[in-house]
Amino acid sequence: MSKQLRLDVAQLTDVGRKRPHNEDNMAYVIPKDPQVMARKGALFIVADGMGGHAAGEVASEIAVDTVSKVYYQDDSDDAAVSLLHAIKRANALIHQRAAENMMRSGMGTTCVAAVFRGGTAYVANVGDSRSYLVRRGVIKQVSQDHSWVEEQVRAGLLTREQARSHAQRNVITRCLGTQPDVEIDVFSERLEEGDSMFLCSDGLSGLVSDEELGQIVDQYLPQESVYHLVERANENGGSDNITAVVVRVQEVGWDPPSSNMPRPVGVGGREADEDTAVIGQFRGAPLGALPARPNDTRLLSGPLRMASGPLPSSPELDTAPQAAVSRLSSRRNRLLYPTLAIFVILVISLGGAAYYWIRGSHAQDIDASLTQTSTLITQAKNEVNTNPGDALQKLNQAQARLAKAQEQGNGLSDTQRTQASTLQGNLTTATKQAILSYDQQSHILPLPCTTTTQVSTLNEGNTNTHASSLVAVHNGNKDAFYVLGEDHNLYQLNDQMSMANKITLPGNAQPLMITANDTRLLVLASLPAQGKDPAGYALYIFLPNGKGQANATMSIDATLTKDGGTPSLITTSGPEIYVVLTSQEASTSAVILDYTLNGDKFKDLTPRKAKISVSAALVSIAALKNTQLFFLLANGNVQSQQFAEGNLTPVSVVLQPQPPLAPTLSANPQNFQATTPVPVPAEQTTTSLSVLSIPRATQLAAALVDNVAHLYIMDDQYDRVLDLKMDDGATQVTPTSTPTKGGAASSTKMVLVQQYASPVLLAKVKSLVIDPAAPQLYLLTQGTDNNAPFQLAQVDTRPSDANTCAGA
Repeated sequence: MSKQLRLDVAQLTDVGRKRPHNEDNMAYVIPKDPQVMARKGALFIVADGMGGHAAGEVASEIAVDTVSKVYYQDDSDDAAVSLLHAIKRANALIHQRAAENMMRSGMGTTCVAAVFRGGTAYVANVGDSRSYLVRRGVIKQVSQDHSWVEEQVRAGLLTREQARSHAQRNVITRCLGTQPDVEIDVFSERLEEGDSMFLCSDGLSGLVSDEELGQIVDQYLPQESVYHLVERANENGGSDNITAVVVRVQEVGWDPPSSNMPRPVGVGGREADEDTAVIGQFRGAPLGALPARPNDTRLLSGPLRMASGPLPSSPELDTAPQAAVSRLSSRRNRLLYPTLAIFVILVISLGGAAYYWIRGSHAQDIDASLTQTSTLITQAKNEVNTNPGDALQKLNQAQARLAKAQEQGNGLSDTQRTQASTLQGNLTTATKQAILSYDQQSHILPLPCTTTTQVSTLNEGNTNTHASSLVAVHNGNKDAFYVLGEDHNLYQLNDQMSMANKITLPGNAQPLMITANDTRLLVLASLPAQGKDPAGYALYIFLPNGKGQANATMSIDATLTKDGGTPSLITTSGPEIYVVLTSQEASTSAVILDYTLNGDKFKDLTPRKAKISVSAALVSIAALKNTQLFFLLANGNVQSQQFAEGNLTPVSVVLQPQPPLAPTLSANPQNFQATTPVPVPAEQTTTSLSVLSIPRATQLAAALVDNVAHLYIMDDQYDRVLDLKMDDGATQVTPTSTPTKGGAASSTKMVLVQQYASPVLLAKVKSLVIDPAAPQLYLLTQGTDNNAPFQLAQVDTRPSDANTCAGA
């Protein structure tokens, strides 16, 4: 007797802590029929929708439902071929639905699906949702991300650690639904008893390390591990929807010979009396166009439907005596034609009545939708100035109802069509007012703005590389700009913003990081081994008028890096240069070296040294002239500490509740049109004093502006730069290591000044630099197009509000 594949499965999805809606979807199908299980296997799928609540949720639902059904309908005995066919069908349906409804234009979804059959797992994926295999405590990523940062990692231009915190880590290069056809990757893995495979959206894999994911899945049963996975992602910020499906192999089956396998019948649902736990968040009815297979066990993201088929022929009728049939035939012939005549008359009469009844009911439905739309717009107008967030919620609902009425097309009367057009105009006007009011109350300034923003395109010339970071150095009455290329070469931009001037470091040193200190460019570089001298690191000082020659050099003593610490971050303020040394073995601790300048030279050969302990890996660092340091951690927390030799423990930066740190919107008043989805602000929690945590923050910058300490944070989640200042305007901060009453360390209190936001201009920011003298921000950005050239955006940070750009 052949061995049967036995699996233990659990799944869970969670909205997370930042998103107002859950656009993820998931499902699994385990056929109860042994023959179907042997031929087609068990199917597992996760989809992460995109395009807004009204579209992303629909796209992921179509993907899950279509793949789950089409796979089992496919005639092929090749599991990989059937899986490809099912995913391509899902892509076509999503693309078709998007073309039919302008409100869903551009919607799409990632998709990762796995089929377990016999002793093999077949995995297919599109996008950045992932599949992992955990075997005897070792985790391996099976799928391959279709994302910008993954392509850079494969090309050797980014490391894995850099990719996890990169500003463009959420940019995917493939998804279902946005194009009529899609390229799908398929992988296969031989299974062993005790193996665990799990599928997840990037809301999990983007916030929890692979090592920790593997530990959780290996330590707990699937029913427990899914909860621990979601819990850990929420603890690390919960910045996105979180979904996980965990499958553990209890017994490996035998791979079937395809020629002997019976063809399956029907498509899956789960039996009404079956004791099966439905785990997670399930919503929306699946597609009803495909029949159901009654012998499958299926946990879907929506209610299950069974499609009825023709009844089988009755054995009793097949064996009826021929004589009985003969006696009935003459009577049937005499009654046939009168009965048909009566039937035709009834059909005509009832059909006409039904036509007018349906038409009248249809018109009433349209009138009701238009009336509801009008009521919601009126209610929203009354709240535009007092509660613009709620007003946008109502306008979003009004837009959905109006779109439903407009979908009728020729079914609208002239009066209804005129009313719909008027409501559309009122909706657009009210939405612009609500967005403007929301931005003003939330201190949001949409970019670009003609009065505050200048954008210049970088010319890469013949360098065949892109800029990866940028700094600005004062040079008389203007700033000189330097960029570090992805080819690890240093370039100075000329007046035409061209990377024409390449700067070569002495001794074949390779630039790793750059920063700027007023009139000085500081370069941290790696040194190749030469003769008896081992490889190492050095700091270089360049002046704008130095004709590309280093003004001073400081080698980093090899004893400082002998324990495996390597330079990972650099920042400077005043005469101090801070270099952070970290190691992969101890990612939550770091060594900070403080080199002091005397004019344009290094003051001492030996730096001051401090060791810090943090709760997560360091992502970015910024400094003020009073030796105050700010740290951005991988979990989004922002902490602060004044530098001092010895052991330091940074404390949290806390944010005053007024004005609130409200999420930015996906549209602004200048570009909102009738076809633009009404933006809805994400839910937020306001407390009297909250620890500053920005889960998808990528960079920090700090400076004294008008003698007030400011901290700038690049937030990749909402495509914004946050401008915060010390709430009391003080430039000196009490050392945060000083205990307060009760033994707790004091914290750094800050207040929001401005949010600079743009879903286009700030979609892919490589560098964030502040020039406090102007004052203005310099941003190295690419926008949303992967093929677009990089740009230098200059943003005036003098106080302004959304009205400044209302007419831009």
